[in-house]
Amino acid sequence: MIDTDILLRAYRLMCTAKAMAGTYEDNRPICKYVHSTSRGHEAIQLATAFHLLPCDYVSPYYRDESLLLGLGFSPYELMLQLLAKGNDIFTGGREYYSHPNYRGADKPNIIHQSSATGMQAIPTTGIAQGIKYLEKINSPLLNKTDINNTGIATGQLPTANCPLPIVICSLGDASVTEGEVSESFQFAALHQLPIIYLVQDNGWGISVTSEEARTCNANEMVKGF
Repeated sequence: MIDTDILLRAYRLMCTAKAMAGTYEDNRPICKYVHSTSRGHEAIQLATAFHLLPCDYVSPYYRDESLLLGLGFSPYELMLQLLAKGNDIFTGGREYYSHPNYRGADKPNIIHQSSATGMQAIPTTGIAQGIKYLEKINSPLLNKTDINNTGIATGQLPTANCPLPIVICSLGDASVTEGEVSESFQFAALHQLPIIYLVQDNGWGISVTSEEARTCNANEMVKGF
């Protein structure tokens, strides 16, 4: 049974994401910007965000607005990036919307990434490879999260209260047709890396249906690995 407080928090953030999308659409004629909503993806994105710890890494894709809200970023902070404002906390208004990067003690690490779809797969897989290597040599550089005080702990072995980091690479379903994504899947499976590929399948890929762009879904594709 999921705790009621978690369900209420998720519902409030779903409503927040819906209200933000509505506000953007209502004002599109006044202020030009590029925005893709997380509509229909809210539950999986929030569930993912709620599981992540400050020592973890996540690479969102351009529809991951609810994931960012779930990590604790405010609507105001996300709007600053959407409108390319100079006090945008991610890149000072220099990056495409929902392409954040962040390094702080209070949230998972988010690396900078290209606006081309699927391009985050290889560098994010590389992070997972680095984590596995640091774990293998028991390096003090391997950051873990002390759940008791939610801070970053270094130089100690993982425990129930101080787990090892994981990596999340979030993708749209159409991006799995790209070579970069296939290469990442193969490499992660071959080396058994601590990474989760979160593939969100809504049956569309930019402007074509899944039936027009691919022969199978991501789950069917990776079974061969």
